[in-house]
Amino acid sequence: MTKNMEIVFNQIRQIIETKYTNKLPTVDQIYSEAESLREILKSMYPVSEDEFESIKKRLPENILHSIGYADTLRMRDSSHQYGWYKLSENDGFFWNRYKDYLSSKKKWSRLVVERLHKTTEDIMDDLGNPQSGEPFQRRGLLLGDVQSGKTATYTAICNKATDTGYRVIIVLAGMMENLRIQTQERLDAEFVGLDSKYTLDNKADSSMRNVPVGVGKVPPFVSNKRITRFTSVSTDFNASVIKSNGLNLNDLKGTALFVVKKNKSVLNNLFKWLTKDEDVLNLPMLLIDDEADNASVNTNSEEMDPTAINAAINKILRAFKQTTYMGITATPFANIFIDPQMAEDGAAKDLFPRHFLTLLPTPERYIGADKIFGNGSEDDWNDRVEGEYSSSVIEIKNEEQEDFFVFKHKKELADELYELPPSLYEAIGYFCLVNAITDYRYDVNEHRSMMVNVSRYTKVQLVTSELIKEYVNQLRTDLENYSKLAIEQAMKIKSIRMFNNIWKKYNLEEIANLSWDILLKEYLFKAVRRIEVRPVNQKTGAKSLDFYNYKNIGMRVIAVGGNSLSRGLTLEGLCVSYFYRNTMMYDTLLQMGRWFGYRNNYDDLFKIWIGEDAVGWYAYITDAFNELKKELKNMAMQNLTPEDFGLKVRQDPGALIVTAKNKMRSGTKVNIPITLSKRMVETARLWNDVDIIIDNNTLCERTIKCVNLMGRVARYYDEYTKAYIWKNVPRKAIVDLVKEYKSHPWNLNFQSIALADFIENDNSLEVWDVAIPMGSVEEEYPLVLSETEEIQIHPEKRKITSDGTFGKMLKVNDRHVRVGMGGCTKIGLEENTIKELRKAANGKATDKTYLIEGRYPLALIHLMKNTNEELRGFPEYFYAIGLGFPGGKSEKSASYVVNTTELKNYVTVDDINDEDDDVI
Repeated sequence: MTKNMEIVFNQIRQIIETKYTNKLPTVDQIYSEAESLREILKSMYPVSEDEFESIKKRLPENILHSIGYADTLRMRDSSHQYGWYKLSENDGFFWNRYKDYLSSKKKWSRLVVERLHKTTEDIMDDLGNPQSGEPFQRRGLLLGDVQSGKTATYTAICNKATDTGYRVIIVLAGMMENLRIQTQERLDAEFVGLDSKYTLDNKADSSMRNVPVGVGKVPPFVSNKRITRFTSVSTDFNASVIKSNGLNLNDLKGTALFVVKKNKSVLNNLFKWLTKDEDVLNLPMLLIDDEADNASVNTNSEEMDPTAINAAINKILRAFKQTTYMGITATPFANIFIDPQMAEDGAAKDLFPRHFLTLLPTPERYIGADKIFGNGSEDDWNDRVEGEYSSSVIEIKNEEQEDFFVFKHKKELADELYELPPSLYEAIGYFCLVNAITDYRYDVNEHRSMMVNVSRYTKVQLVTSELIKEYVNQLRTDLENYSKLAIEQAMKIKSIRMFNNIWKKYNLEEIANLSWDILLKEYLFKAVRRIEVRPVNQKTGAKSLDFYNYKNIGMRVIAVGGNSLSRGLTLEGLCVSYFYRNTMMYDTLLQMGRWFGYRNNYDDLFKIWIGEDAVGWYAYITDAFNELKKELKNMAMQNLTPEDFGLKVRQDPGALIVTAKNKMRSGTKVNIPITLSKRMVETARLWNDVDIIIDNNTLCERTIKCVNLMGRVARYYDEYTKAYIWKNVPRKAIVDLVKEYKSHPWNLNFQSIALADFIENDNSLEVWDVAIPMGSVEEEYPLVLSETEEIQIHPEKRKITSDGTFGKMLKVNDRHVRVGMGGCTKIGLEENTIKELRKAANGKATDKTYLIEGRYPLALIHLMKNTNEELRGFPEYFYAIGLGFPGGKSEKSASYVVNTTELKNYVTVDDINDEDDDVI
């Protein structure tokens, strides 16, 4: 923005916020107010029509950025004085300074700042009270969406904790140095107020060591209100550096800040330094574990030995008399698998968040998985509710990549890589155009980035980076030489025609409100000239993404990496992502999605090129994560504890994939109790084997014939639920069906032996309803019941596709991997009962809604017609089965087995050993 634009924007924003103190204005009201105020301001601060349109576009994003309320599960602990923070006496200097900074410098709205205050005020009450004088060991976890503002939350907590008397704050900032630097820089600006580049350089003079930044420029300036840093953007914790600067905790008057990597050596050295004079320090300490599920959770529990990093963290926690451990994560799938029974002598040995587990609210303007990948429809799982930004997703077809970045490749691929796939060339061209458009929108000095994540191997990343660099250089040269020519002449150049094709394909002229001629002649070369290509991995080191050094002019970068790009790192101004990786894990999927976040002033431009299989997995994890958050909210309303939540989630069928991944490297067989009460389990993953499909089809039809001939079994067609139903079916028929049906080993929640044993041994499962749901296929399928009888079935339409993640597997319903329609468990219930249950669920009935206590268990046999014409050589019709288990007074569990040795044989993902990041 120009200076006048900045002034006009701030003036209009402040006046509107003052006028609408008690409620948010509508977008139309904001625009109307802006037009009126422009007339008042135009003589003093003139701006052009285009500049004013840019200002108007930004106003709603800023003013309407509302945030909801947090939900918290708490341990019932009589020794903790909940509410201590609100009763504490302090001058609030650090929090007030940060609050003013957010309002005046970062342009946060009054409402958002107030919600941040309320959320962090409640979290502070869950921390230990540093003023109590009593020893404490508190453990907690904050759960928020990927790149949704978790750092702002814990920065606010750092400020408030300092106000109340916490004397040591240690922030574990991930495993990579570039992430540690990014975190240090953020805390320098928003907590300390001084640049740390030369803080620990004893050759630098005082003026270099005390350059104010961020909150340091916000009055009042109080000399004795200082944070002492023991790390900097230049230096992780190093005892020799600390000694050379004469720093120690004994003479400390304020609060000490350490921002360190999650590295075994760094943490052990920190522990030795902390305890060199005394075993237990009498200084209240807050340890913030950012990305807490990465490298700090013990997954070697077979030997009951914590991992090296986990052990180092626990040693540091025990080195202080008063300690609060607060994990921060967007993916709690590892944290909730910690065994909370691993405590000794009442002290927390592991990091399970036993005292508090807080679900942070999702801000309204946040662009997350829901808005990109949509939601599963409550009424029909065949259709997904499109997300607001679904059009931002461009699928990369697997066939295109056969000569390029195939899944599960080796590092030797680098020796065979001489060009890039067409879709990547297109994505690069699109990134260049986005830079030109955002320049036109007066964001010349903003950071802009593109992410390319196609391999976990450093060697492949480096070659890919060089190929991209060559291509960008060629584009730059062509634009410099030919973009100023007459349009007819310029369009003879191949690269300029490529830009024009992308411009038209993605309708950028209408989006940008800019003609192609003007963009080409006035903006495109200037935009592309500054684009750099940087590999980001362990070999290139921390300086590969130095946004810090470009903060005044804005960095324009194409970042090429693997898992180094996938966790915690913020790619500033990320507007294009190219992602072709395969994974089976919830946490890896979410963390690799660096495109989640806020896209102010370019939410109409950002794009994600992503593998077609990964699109399906993201759709699946979106629903799984929403279910997890919904469960936490429900349990919070019931005043349940983090341990209650952990137990429930660990025993949910959907959690089996997490267990499988955690145990994958050890190749072990694990027995797990899995809760089946109020659950529907299905055979949504089938063998990619024609003979097995035919066997399953034969089995299902034979089962129906047998059930139909049984005495006491009543068959009827239910018009309301559109299904053929057999009542009073003895469990032996179900046990035989389940035992013989062959589902894929990675269909983890449908384990034939475990399910059959569970059904045989549970007295409440003696009698079943069996049903065939009707589908939407008009052509009838004649199902023979005997020599003299047949019924006509309308099959269900399902898209059955080959899954590139797992070997020899088909998945039903493509992206959602679901057989039945949502709420199909209503089959077998009376019409009045169904209506009452739907009404009680406010019209949002799910499978669980209808699996009520007292009803018969339900076996659904689905006859599906495959709609995927690309799947050749298979029967036209497939059978799948689903089992619905009613709820009861107590939840019942089946004993499942996760055999990771077998599972390894059927996986083609590249993250089984994802800790071995960026392998050279």
